[in-house]
Amino acid sequence: MLAHHNECCHLENMRKLLPLALCIVPFSFLLAEKSVSNAELSRKLDLFLGKMGGLEERVGKLETENKAMKKEVEQAAKSAEEAKSTSTNLSIPKDPKQKQSFFNNLKNEIYSEKAKDSGPWAKKESWQQIKKNLTRVQVRRILGNPHLVKLNNNPRIDQVYLYEGDLDADGKEDQGVVNFYRDRIVSFASPF
Repeated sequence: MLAHHNECCHLENMRKLLPLALCIVPFSFLLAEKSVSNAELSRKLDLFLGKMGGLEERVGKLETENKAMKKEVEQAAKSAEEAKSTSTNLSIPKDPKQKQSFFNNLKNEIYSEKAKDSGPWAKKESWQQIKKNLTRVQVRRILGNPHLVKLNNNPRIDQVYLYEGDLDADGKEDQGVVNFYRDRIVSFASPF
């Protein structure tokens, strides 16, 4: 943070001294030599202006990076403050029964979030797109890869896709089932 502040001060000082340098440097070229031709003076002026253009470009880049860095620091400070306020609101109960219940609910929430993040099968909208006669490929596109693929002995069902996870954080596995016969859906059961 201190280095960032020093860089800002350095940039500001460079900006203030730049016009002064533009006035002094060309005259120093003239004083260093007794006689200067117009071609030589023009070449040196072009060289000088090229270097100044490069410096202006570098200062512009540093200013842009400085603005971006300020935004990142502000965002980090904001998220740190949010995390700090969130963590102060979370308190573990002292009573052993309440503590056990708290941790069970927390565990269920974690498993539920994991199940919800495991693919599109965890969304009600995805299951609303499922209908009879869709192919296995279409089902995989809509619901994602199944958690388990089972063969079935039923003469009207040859393969079953199972989608499992605790979607409502109640501690019980919710299950979606899609039954296929000859690569087409013959029946299905949504977890919703």
